[in-house]
Amino acid sequence: MRKAIRYVLLPTTVVLGLLGIAVLVLYVAAQREPAFYQQALLVESSAYEEAGDELEQGVLDLHNEVRSIGAWEAVFTEEQVNGWLVSDLPEKFPSVLPRGTQEPRVAIDAEAIRVACRFDNGKIKTVISMALDVDLTTETNTLAVRVRKLRAGSLPVPLKHFLDKISTAARRGDIPLKWRQIDGDPVALVTVPVTHEDYAYREIYVDTVELRAGELYLAGHTEQIVPPILNASTQPGVNNTVQR
Repeated sequence: MRKAIRYVLLPTTVVLGLLGIAVLVLYVAAQREPAFYQQALLVESSAYEEAGDELEQGVLDLHNEVRSIGAWEAVFTEEQVNGWLVSDLPEKFPSVLPRGTQEPRVAIDAEAIRVACRFDNGKIKTVISMALDVDLTTETNTLAVRVRKLRAGSLPVPLKHFLDKISTAARRGDIPLKWRQIDGDPVALVTVPVTHEDYAYREIYVDTVELRAGELYLAGHTEQIVPPILNASTQPGVNNTVQR
């Protein structure tokens, strides 16, 4: 009997031990934080506040610059983006981040925009991270944002639920968005409208989107549109005489 019990319990104990080790390894892996995220969290909030203000001022300057006919450009640094995420996002847009998401940060290099944040929904506590490749396509004002390396700690995470949330947010914001795939990675195609009600008789074209070490560079140009009534009045055969 004792031999039979030992025969049953020994492999069972080994299996349970291996399962325990596997669970521990998975837990530790889920707690790992990207190096850039650890460094970003070390920056004092007070230092980020000024950088956040710089980002908002830069966006306002760009908004005003594209009103003028001709070329325009802008540079936004990762410090400015992180500053805005720390000092402005929680106060001005508290409902933007999904429930359980905290302390988002980014890092920008020539290869990708790396994004990470803490996630705690009461059951799962980890750090979510991903890499985003950003390029202009051959279609006018259309950006291709490739999502790579979605992780919980160092563990791969299924993308479907995450992509569904992005699509829902895009619909709410009336942002044109389509999904494609490149080598198994999802790619969001986002189109920036050429015309907008804030820019009367203007067409806005994005010519360059470039990732650099620590910054995002944008460049484009604005063209004049002839108002329809004026355009019609100058067409051949149209009577331009003013009746009195």
